[in-house]
Amino acid sequence: MGIFKSKAEKEQERKMAVRRSMKELEKRIRKLKDQEKVYINAAQVAEREGLPDQLKLAKEALKMTISERKRTYKMLLNAQIMSQMKDMSAMTNEFLNAIHIISKDIADTTSADMNKLTRELRTAMDKVSEQTESLEDLLEDSQDDVGELSDESALVTDDEIDKLIYGGSSDETGDIDADLEKLRKQLGD
Repeated sequence: MGIFKSKAEKEQERKMAVRRSMKELEKRIRKLKDQEKVYINAAQVAEREGLPDQLKLAKEALKMTISERKRTYKMLLNAQIMSQMKDMSAMTNEFLNAIHIISKDIADTTSADMNKLTRELRTAMDKVSEQTESLEDLLEDSQDDVGELSDESALVTDDEIDKLIYGGSSDETGDIDADLEKLRKQLGD
């Protein structure tokens, strides 16, 4: 393999990087869902034991975790949509290139006004190239926007948190020692 990479090799590397990023986002979402369960269980134990400070702490941690999961979902969906849009734009560009070649061949063999068609196809191809650049700019802008998200509480309401804690699945037996042991295992202690 040479020092310089072909356009196809660079595009393949970009696609692999996007897939890798999406896999990491999916993995992060799974971890956050697991962490939500831990905080729900901690809040239920704190409620049962009458520990208001720990209940408040568990609720805040749960709210932050849900907010982060929602933002991560948003990033994943943006990446998937933008990837599809880029693929569609690339396919359109390839199609227009093929049409251009065909029209040029036809123009060489006929006396029809193929020059006009060729100019129109070139104009269309230029527009597709501009669209591709715009999509790439949009991808970069959406990544910048994700970093600017700071209002975590706007993504999750207190009612949602209470519903998860009080309406969620829990070991209803009231066995505090078992609940505490379960929390220790989940937290990795």
